Amino acid sequence: MTFRYLALGIAVVVCLVARTSHAQQAYGPITGGTVVNPTPLISPTNGVPLSDGAVLHAGVSVEGGYDSNLFYNDDEKVGSALLRINPFLDLTNASRSGEAPTGLFFDLRAGLSYREYLNSDPAIRRLRAVQPTATVNLEHNSGGTVVVGVADTYARLQDAPYTRLGANDDLIIRDNNLATAQLRWSPGGGRLQATLRYTNMIDWFETAQLKAGDSMTNEGMLDVSWRWLPKTALYVQVRQGYIKYLNPNAPQATNLVPGDLGGKQNSYPLRALVGIRGLITEKTSIALAVGYQNAFYQAGQTTTGFFGSTTVAGELIVLPLLTTKLTFGEHHDFQNSVIGNFFYDDGVYASVSHQLVSRLIAQVWGAYDHRRYYGLPAGPALDPRVDDLLQGTALLDFYIRAWAYIGASYSVSRNRSDYAPAQTFSGTNYTKQVVFGHVGLTY
Repeated sequence: MTFRYLALGIAVVVCLVARTSHAQQAYGPITGGTVVNPTPLISPTNGVPLSDGAVLHAGVSVEGGYDSNLFYNDDEKVGSALLRINPFLDLTNASRSGEAPTGLFFDLRAGLSYREYLNSDPAIRRLRAVQPTATVNLEHNSGGTVVVGVADTYARLQDAPYTRLGANDDLIIRDNNLATAQLRWSPGGGRLQATLRYTNMIDWFETAQLKAGDSMTNEGMLDVSWRWLPKTALYVQVRQGYIKYLNPNAPQATNLVPGDLGGKQNSYPLRALVGIRGLITEKTSIALAVGYQNAFYQAGQTTTGFFGSTTVAGELIVLPLLTTKLTFGEHHDFQNSVIGNFFYDDGVYASVSHQLVSRLIAQVWGAYDHRRYYGLPAGPALDPRVDDLLQGTALLDFYIRAWAYIGASYSVSRNRSDYAPAQTFSGTNYTKQVVFGHVGLTY
């Protein structure tokens, strides 16, 4: 039973890792290739009981590996061996079966990723990073009809500068805090369900030359669904946001990123969708959505035309075996961008996860994105800048016990851009490969 929960949990964690990588890439080139190491999986049967309703989990993983392209530049590739140490603490009142209790549920987690480069070059050693993360999740379930929840997640990301001019180049350090409040209402047995959500995100650069990118995003979402089959629902969703740049008069980056930030513009992104989600057979589920989108930038380039005003997304999940999961997806939408105003993103992705034996978990994930950046500071002559991004991840973990594991991971990202400034910049044309071996303990 323990390893059945482990298998399920690992599959979920790996999917989240892949999605996290994709989400960070959506911010544009800045910190696009670095993802804070995820917290190791917690077996619900472990932990130290602090009271009748609270269990403390703890763990640490140690990873040794190699990064083939630290500065995201194929013209001047620089690689290095590196070491990562990732401790964490987790306090929750989830049951030993892993289920959230009726009434108040809480999960408080704090983690740290320490990265050290095993290299004699001071310009590389200074890239060492301390990247803390913290998550708070509170939810109250009153008999299943009304669920109220709040959550907050903080992460500090640190990456190499996109030029390698010397040991004094500013590192790219970015703080991100995402807070949500949500109300879900399911009257009459849940055939009709409504979700109201408010999200606030603060994106803050510690790097002086990138202060123009500091922003606050507020978004309200209303999602109403009707379950017309036992596990399949039709839904309507409306999301209205407001993105405000906090330092519009801050000095612009000149040699830190591939193209300076330019004058950043506030916007009011709107998305209105209709779709279907849920099972279509016992082993097949889908999620389809189509709708209207508009960025509504205050100045400069904004989304226009039928192409720019249409958003489409689809995902297919197939379970050919009880222990195998196949996922295929595609999307067309736009994203607010640190570089320029925004970019259109046409992408596809796929993943396969399989539990080879009771303790061996494998996952492969890949994605391709075709992006067109608009509103670049150089003006219409460079609009759009076109990037093609390929990403891939493979993970393998063997759980020796429910509290001890060993494993390996490999990731690759390849970007090709038509942006060709006079000065050689990183972050436009690069192939970056990172491989790790790791051991970990969780309890």
